[in-house]
Formats: sequence, C-alpha cells, structure tokens
Amino acid sequence: VHVGAGVHSTKRAKEYHQAMKAACLAAMHILCGKKGTASDAVEAAIMELENAPATNAGIGSNLNRLGLVECDAAIMADGVDNSSFGAVGCVSDIRNPIQGANAVRKAYDLGPDPATGLVPPMLLAGWGADTWAKEQGVSMDPNNRHKITEHALTRYSEYMDQVNSCKLPSEGTKNRAEPASNVKATDDADDLLMDTVGAVCIDSRGNIASGVSSGGIALKVPGRIGEA
Repeated sequence: VHVGAGVHSTKRAKEYHQAMKAACLAAMHILCGKKGTASDAVEAAIMELENAPATNAGIGSNLNRLGLVECDAAIMADGVDNSSFGAVGCVSDIRNPIQGANAVRKAYDLGPDPATGLVPPMLLAGWGADTWAKEQGVSMDPNNRHKITEHALTRYSEYMDQVNSCKLPSEGTKNRAEPASNVKATDDADDLLMDTVGAVCIDSRGNIASGVSSGGIALKVPGRIGEA
C-alpha cells in the first residue's frame, strides 16, 4: 500500500503509518477468508486509506474551486482466467470511491445482460456514477461536508486568498495575470504535495489486483477527472 504519491509531512508521519497499518490489516483479513480475492483485498485496503483524514482520498480530500470534494478511483484485476477494470470519476455521494470502482469492475466483468443485451459500464462519472452506485447497494453519504476536514478547509481558504489577491491584467497587456507581491510560496511542512493513494495485492490463487483513489488536485475545476 502507499498512503499518497508526492511528498509527505514529517509532522503527520504517525497518522500515515497508522493508515497504512490499518490498510494492510484490512487486506489481510480479506485474504485470510476462504473466498477472499486480491481485488476485494485491494478494495478493503484503499477504503481504510480513504477513511484516514491525513490522505488526499475520500475523507480529507483536496477541495475544488467551489470548496467541495469530488473523488476519482479505479481498480484493475488480472485473474487466472480473465482480466477486468472499473473506475468512477468526479463522485461526491459514494462513501468510499474505491468501493464504487470495484462495483463497476464486477458488473463489467459479468458481461452484457443476457436478457436485454445491455452492456454494463466500465467507467462512470459524476451524478450518473453516484446514482448507479446507490442502485447497486454501494454505501453512500450524500453529505459532502463529512469528507471535508478542517485541515483541507483551511488550506482551501488560504489558496483562494492567494488566487483572489492576484492582480487583474491591465488593458492592452499580454500577460493574463500578474501575481501580487504579497503572494508567497509556503514553507509549511503540512502544506506539501499529496496525491493518489493505492494498493497492490496478489492472492494465494495467483490473482493480482491494483487500485488507486484520489481527491484530485487542489482548486481543480468542478467536474475534472484526474489520472486516478
């Protein structure tokens, strides 16, 4: 497992270690079961990372320009007999985005509906993803505020202040905007680049799975789907 691509604050090292330990234990619990698979273990591990406020995934995610959380998640499984993939993007209501992604993967893996011939999705985004996931029994939490931590909210306010303090371009100038003199890069160790969390697993039957989850970049345009 990894608790987030990028640079990590030494001040929050204990939180990161706790999150990774919880993720590994959750995955091991799945694998110790008789029907535990690599893909379900990856889902369980990343759910723990999404539930950890210190990560940029699920709870604690970066906020978009409207101050809201929109998450992306994906999972890929390479089994003995077949391979499959599923992903969700720009979701707000799914409690754990990786659970939604794995539900998409499982549905797609089943193939077209035998009665209607309708093809299941491989990637769902936004309102459609939230609605579909709810219909499939995925755990939901429509209160977006539950994913917003005080740390993320404070950083959002600071970033927006910096953006709003930029000088507007003068008429006839070539540059679109010029940074104001009072905008400075922060050296705060808690304000370092944090990005996608993930996990990779192989089970006793030789099935391999990997997954990622992310809240995306700070101040992203609402509706943006990132690399995760």
